[in-house]
Amino acid sequence: MALLGVLLLVAVLILSIVYLFLRSRHSYWPNRGFPYKPNPSLLFGQMQGNGTTRHAAYVTQEIYNYAKDRGERYMGYSFYFMPIVMVCDIELVKTVLVKDFTVFHDRGMYSNPTVDPLSGNLFSLEGHEWRALRHKLTPTFTSGRMKQMFGTMLQVAMELERRLLDHIDQELEMKDVLARFTTDVIGTCAFGIECNTLKNPDSDFLKYGKRVFEHRLPAMVKMTFAMLFKERAKALGVKVTDDDLEAFFLNLVHETVEHRERNNVHRNDFLDLLLEIKNKGSLEEQQHDGKPVASDGPGLTMNELAAQVFIFFVAGFETSSTVMNFCLYELAKNPDVQDRLREELNRAIDGNGGELTYDTVMGNEYLGQVVNETLRKYPPLETVLRVTAEDYTIPGTAHVIPRQRGVQIPVYAIHHDPAYYPDPECFDPDRFSADQCKARTPYTFLPFGEGPRICIGMRFGLMQVRVGLVSMLRAFRFLPTTRTPDRVVFDPKTFILSPAGGNFLRVAKV
Repeated sequence: MALLGVLLLVAVLILSIVYLFLRSRHSYWPNRGFPYKPNPSLLFGQMQGNGTTRHAAYVTQEIYNYAKDRGERYMGYSFYFMPIVMVCDIELVKTVLVKDFTVFHDRGMYSNPTVDPLSGNLFSLEGHEWRALRHKLTPTFTSGRMKQMFGTMLQVAMELERRLLDHIDQELEMKDVLARFTTDVIGTCAFGIECNTLKNPDSDFLKYGKRVFEHRLPAMVKMTFAMLFKERAKALGVKVTDDDLEAFFLNLVHETVEHRERNNVHRNDFLDLLLEIKNKGSLEEQQHDGKPVASDGPGLTMNELAAQVFIFFVAGFETSSTVMNFCLYELAKNPDVQDRLREELNRAIDGNGGELTYDTVMGNEYLGQVVNETLRKYPPLETVLRVTAEDYTIPGTAHVIPRQRGVQIPVYAIHHDPAYYPDPECFDPDRFSADQCKARTPYTFLPFGEGPRICIGMRFGLMQVRVGLVSMLRAFRFLPTTRTPDRVVFDPKTFILSPAGGNFLRVAKV
């Protein structure tokens, strides 16, 4: 009985400590005089239901609207038990992403390449390591490099067209089909490997790629702990990448690199460019008199190279497929827009002698408007996150955001703010005509972020989306079915915006 009493006392003590810790986290912003979203859940903060019943996009939109209704430029809230400042004022968004970038250069992601090699990627790295790597990788995403990959991408698009021909006048779940298309594109352009997931949907590439975006509670807890207590997590050797996923990508990259170097194989793909950086320290256009410029430092290690290929793959396959997915959904629901886009594409290609080229695809104005309106309504990542490198006083106030605190740019909420986009739920590509873009408030369209840390793969992602859409729309018409919802509901079990239950459309031959 005495032992039971002691155990009960210890349990009560532990629960009391946890309770007091959580209450202190939820009092973080009120204690500093910040405007604050009240009534947080003890365990989830303002994220109640996130990951189970509601996507984070809906939660952050509610907080954004709450702040705007009260005339607040920013709002403190609890992301689970992590104190976050949400920026709601567009001028302050510009300040965070551009003007004061030296304070906000990091995303706050956890990276520990020593024990977790794939975490040492450009998306997660911070400070000097990020800056040096960004400098090395930037030339790999020029328009010239994209043109070199265009032909390879077009071949995969032709295979997509052949797959769709097997489903004429049938209902088809497009989310899965398009994920297989982008997996094949990335596999070919990043690894130089034909994944063939359009033919074989059980591909390991697709399986492991999807795993990265799954909203699993144990992974969320581990990542939240690592982001909140970075130094402690590094000291404990915390890994955020699953062992089997790490083994798959490391082995694949090591084997491919060894084969290329042993047999002197060269291809116009991302891996070829990384191998040049690995062995020479930089790409040719960054060199002076045949030698890497001094600021480049050493080349890439094998694990560093693998980490970049990994993030290129996971960042490119799922995000691009969801953009095409949402675009086809909106085109099916808005047949007048679909017909106009098809006519514009055919006119441009006919004017080019019937040849589909990089310039024809990337230069089509109305296609760009349709893609941008899709990115406006359905940005793949609903939030851009930054952390403070030092204590930061918000301009025009006495409020100080302490060092290493998260600052959130709510992209989805801004894109659906009627102050910037009247009738935001309406799909209207004319919002992105040259005149309307010129008249719109800057920094209100942020699908790729903005400033020095804007998505480095933006050109590749847009090319992939455009090539896929052009190939499909020239040959097929997409129509809604009884399973096509009037309004998309986002899947709460994935970080990116993705339709719950898939996207069922009928495919008809043009």
